[in-house]
Amino acid sequence: MTGGCGFIGAHLCAHLVQRGEDIVVVDDLSVGSPGNLEALDVAAVDVQTVDIRDVESLTRLLRKSRPEKVIHLAAVHFIPLCESDPVNAIRTNVEGTQALLQACTAAGSVQSVVLASSGAVYRPDTTAHQETDELGPTDTYGHTKLWAEQLSQLFHAKTGIAVGIARIFNTFGPGETNPHFIPSVILQLMEGSTIRVGNLTTRRDYIYAGDVASAIARLGDVCLERGLLTCNVGREEAVEGSRIVELIGSALGRDVKIEVDRQRVRADDRPVLASNCRLAHSELDWHPQTGLEEGLEAALERPLGKGVALA
Repeated sequence: MTGGCGFIGAHLCAHLVQRGEDIVVVDDLSVGSPGNLEALDVAAVDVQTVDIRDVESLTRLLRKSRPEKVIHLAAVHFIPLCESDPVNAIRTNVEGTQALLQACTAAGSVQSVVLASSGAVYRPDTTAHQETDELGPTDTYGHTKLWAEQLSQLFHAKTGIAVGIARIFNTFGPGETNPHFIPSVILQLMEGSTIRVGNLTTRRDYIYAGDVASAIARLGDVCLERGLLTCNVGREEAVEGSRIVELIGSALGRDVKIEVDRQRVRADDRPVLASNCRLAHSELDWHPQTGLEEGLEAALERPLGKGVALA
């Protein structure tokens, strides 16, 4: 698994260990830390510090460990960072994906690859997206994920190795490794009642990290039968930012005062991003198990994980 010391990666490692899987994690530890595995009581995971763009090192590692399944999570996820340094985002998210796929081809043992993609690949719409909807990313991150999808589809066509693509929506929960909206609000409200935020009218589909982990694991199983399978992974409910602030404030007993920070308002921010997950329900026999309020309660216990949290 690449990116296994990050936010979703740590939750996925915990899920796979519970299933009795042997895991080798590839992570450059630039954002993330083995401490995120420890925080979830994950033991006996082999962590290898490798740059995802280093195809020769990846090939040597895969030939040595001989995995049957590969899960690719490593990426630059934080939108402000992608926009401020698009070259690094492209190199990591696109070149890194190609390097991993080349290594998988050369390894000789890989039977399936699961790519963590994003709902950001869709063309903006006010209705819930399904997998057949028109694609049209509006930012650097979304474009890198679409290119990674296309590389993965080409890899499947050339090699016959099964590919699962998980279009993940806004993931939240304990141990985030980037200061996204929810951990930012939590940390500000832990210090006082006044928060500085951007646009609170946008609606997002928030899905708990543990539910994302179970969906990815199921996709890794099922794509072996399907060959190529793309599934949305969300909770199918678009929630306004103001509602998130209200729920967190209530949980912390705060009378919240809001100040708009213009630097946090994105120039290009789609008003709604929501999922239709009927395909995941039918193909993966997967349904999210964690509600929004329950997930926020868990996030309050550990808003950010270990590693580099970008300001």
